[in-house]
Amino acid sequence: MESYLISDNEETLIGMKMAGVSGELLTDNQVILNRIDELILDPNIGIIILTHKTKVKIEEEVMTRKLQSKETLIVEIPGPGESIKSDFITKYIRESIGLKL
Repeated sequence: MESYLISDNEETLIGMKMAGVSGELLTDNQVILNRIDELILDPNIGIIILTHKTKVKIEEEVMTRKLQSKETLIVEIPGPGESIKSDFITKYIRESIGLKL
């Protein structure tokens, strides 16, 4: 299984490519959602990585796809100058399993 990055900035894209992760630079919301749908259907892709700014723009649609996709994990990473909040892991687990408290 492979990972695939959808990034809103070139720095993250270059860094992940240097680490061996394929990806592309996308900024249009509908194009991003279409690409996510294509990647979910690709049996070789196990993890879709989104930069934080990318995910925030389409958060509800991403959550819907996270809950519907049984075999592809969709994760978020911070971009340059962004930091992860202290409750990031707890929030991520809740979102991943659809738990709302």
